[in-house]
Parts: sequence; C-alpha cells; structure tokens
Amino acid sequence: MRKEVLVSVDGDLYDKFTLACGLTGEGVEQALDTCFRSYIARAIERERAEEPAPRRGRGHGGGQDDWGKALQRIPLWASRPNQYNHKIIRAYFLAEERTGQASLSAMEGLCSNPEDPTCYVPTFRSNYASMKLDSGKSHGKVFEDDGDRVWLWEEVRDTLLAYRDSFCAPRG
Repeated sequence: MRKEVLVSVDGDLYDKFTLACGLTGEGVEQALDTCFRSYIARAIERERAEEPAPRRGRGHGGGQDDWGKALQRIPLWASRPNQYNHKIIRAYFLAEERTGQASLSAMEGLCSNPEDPTCYVPTFRSNYASMKLDSGKSHGKVFEDDGDRVWLWEEVRDTLLAYRDSFCAPRG
C-alpha cells in the first residue's frame, strides 16, 4: 500500500535531488523510496551499534546469538551464483575492482541491469539492507557503508576474500 507524504525541503536541496534523479534515471518517487530505505537501515545500524556487543566465537553456549551468521553462509553463497547474496557480493567486488572503492550507487547500478544476469537483483535495496544486519531474519552482516561508500564488515572480510574468486569468476 502506498502512502502520500507531504514534506517541505530547502529549495536548493530539492533542485539537487531532482538533478540527481535525472542523472540516475530514477523517478522522484523511486528515489524517495530509496532514501527512506537507506535512512531506516542507517537508523537500525546506529541502534545496533549502541547495543552491547554479542559474544564472539564459535562456542557461544546456549545463547543462540546471531553473531557471524554470514560466516557460515559465505561458502554456500559462493557456490550458488543465482542467489541474490552471491550477485550483490559479486557487484561489490566488481565495483571495487573498477574504481578501487565500492560504492552503493555503483553496486546498485550493476545489480539493476536485467541484461546482466550475473549481477541482476530486482530487489537490490532490501537484500543489501539485510546484508548489513546480523540478527533476526537478516541474511547475515557482510557490508558497512557511510551512505554511499561501501566496505566489508571486518568480522567476515577474511572469509569473503578467501572466496573472492568464486564470486568474481567469469560467467556467460
């Protein structure tokens, strides 16, 4: 269900926003949806950062905390190139390879092209957001970002790099 929202923003900010929409080819509504999702993901991430850190390591005891969920899933994702997690991680490595630093906009661009089935993820934003959390029904935390610049979460970095070739293998 769509909701209509009336907001007032600075005129210069709105002009730049509509210019950016023109550059990306997104409509204003689609771009605002993206902004809302990004804000929600950042708010959740900030809230999680204020929570006490979960216990680390494999032998958690009976607590069943979700820390490191992605660590267990990365080998599986690496072997399943049709899964969205695989495609998003592939887009990360490709974006990083092309420019030296992955960005959310570059990854989203790679994942929005239906002509490239090796990266195409029609629900990129929601899947990416789930890959920034390591709790509940999330996919498991893989990424961190500052709104556009994206990097690998330190806790899974070594494992992802070990499987990098599986994510980056040429496909046809």
